[in-house]
Amino acid sequence: MTRLYNPQSYGLFALFTAIVNNVNLISTLGYAPAFVLPRQRKRSIALVQLTVLLSLAALLLMSLAFWLIHDKLLRWLRAEELGVWFYVIPLAVFVFNLNVLMSAWYLRTKDFKKRAGIDVVTAVAGRSITLAVGWLGHGPAGGLLLGDLFSKFTMFFSMLFNGIHRQLGELRRPFSWSLIRAVAWEYREYPFYVMPTAYLNTLAGQLPIFFLATGFGTTAVGLFAFSTSLLELPINLIGNAVAPVFLQKAAETYQQDPERLKQICLNLYNKLFYLGLLPFGVITVFGDWIFSFVFGARWEQAGVFTGYLGYYYVFKLASYATSPIYAVLQRQRIALLGTALLVLARAGSLVLGMRLHNLNLGMLLFGLSSLIVTFLVDLNVLYLLHVPMLRVAMRTLLFVVITLGLLWGLRASLEGFLAGSFVRVASTARI
Repeated sequence: MTRLYNPQSYGLFALFTAIVNNVNLISTLGYAPAFVLPRQRKRSIALVQLTVLLSLAALLLMSLAFWLIHDKLLRWLRAEELGVWFYVIPLAVFVFNLNVLMSAWYLRTKDFKKRAGIDVVTAVAGRSITLAVGWLGHGPAGGLLLGDLFSKFTMFFSMLFNGIHRQLGELRRPFSWSLIRAVAWEYREYPFYVMPTAYLNTLAGQLPIFFLATGFGTTAVGLFAFSTSLLELPINLIGNAVAPVFLQKAAETYQQDPERLKQICLNLYNKLFYLGLLPFGVITVFGDWIFSFVFGARWEQAGVFTGYLGYYYVFKLASYATSPIYAVLQRQRIALLGTALLVLARAGSLVLGMRLHNLNLGMLLFGLSSLIVTFLVDLNVLYLLHVPMLRVAMRTLLFVVITLGLLWGLRASLEGFLAGSFVRVASTARI
C-alpha cells in the first residue's frame, strides 16, 4: 500500500476516518456498549431499539448539516480533494453504529469464534479493494476510502446473515416507548460519563489529524496517520483479545474476592509492559531507518514520528490492565478527568508546535505528554487498588531508561561503524 499511495492520500483518508470516529459516539449517546448488561432479554432489546432510533436520527441530521456546511468545513480542514466523499460520512457513521451494535450482540451470545472469522474476512476484503484500486488508479485517496467502506459493509452483511437476521423480528414485536425511556434512564451513566470519556479518548487520538491538517497540510496528516496505524496494529490485536476477557474476570473477582483484584491487575500490567518494552523500544530508536528501508524514502518522516511516539505505546499497551478497573470500581468520573487531562496535554503540545512552526517539536511534545499522562493514570488505578505505586513507578522507569540507553548505544555504534566503512570505501575509490 505504501508503494501505491502517497502521504497526501493517507492524509485525506485519515481526515475522513477522524470525522466518522468523532461523530459515531455522539450519534448513539454511547448506549451501544450497554447492550450486554441487562439480564432480561426484553430490556436488552429495548436498548437495541433505542440505539437504532438514535442512529437513524443522526443519519438524517448529519445529512442535512453536511449539505449546509460542506464547503466551509472542507476549506477549514484544507481537504477540498475529498469532494463528494464528504457526503458519504453520514452513511459511514450509520453503518459503523450498526456494526458496533451487532458486535455487542455477538459478545452477549459469546459467539467469539464466529466474530473472529468475520473480522478476518472483512479485513481481507477491504485491503483487497484498496490494493486493486490503488494499482489501477495510481494511488488516489478514493481507493483507501472505498476499501474502508467496503470493509464496513462486508462486516455488516457478514454479521447480519450469520444468525442475527433470524432474530430481527424481536426488534419490532416488543416495541414499547415506555420501556425504551426506562432503559435509557437506567443506563444514563453511559451518555453522562461513559460516552464523554470514550469521545475524549477518540478526540485525544484524532487531535493531531485536525491540528496538522489546518497547520501543516494533508501530507503531514498522512505521515502521522501511517505512523500511528502501524503502532496501533499490535496494540489493537493484543488489546481486543485481552480487554473484554480481563474486564469480565476483574468484575467477577471484585464481586467474589476483592482483595485478589489488585494482584491480577498488577500481574497483567507487568506482563503487558514487559511485552512491549523491547519492540516499541526498537521502533523508538530505529524508526526512521526502518521506515525508509521497508516503505521507501518518502515515508522516512513517518518513521521519525514513530520514534517520538513509540514509548508512549508501551504504556498504552500496559493500560489495558488498568483502564477496565475504573468501570469495575465505578469510578468513571476519575476516568473522565484522566482522559480530559490527556486531551489538554496533547492539544497544548500541538498548539506550541504550530505557534513555533515546528512540526517535529509538536510531535515530540505530543508523544512525551501522552506518555506522562497515561503513566500517571495507570499509577492512579494502582493507588485505588492499594498497590505500592511508587515501587512500581521506580521499577518501570528504570527498565525504560536501561532499555533506551542500550538501544541508543547500539544505534551510535552502528552509525560509527557505517561512517567508518563509508570513509574507507571513499579512500579506496580515490586511490
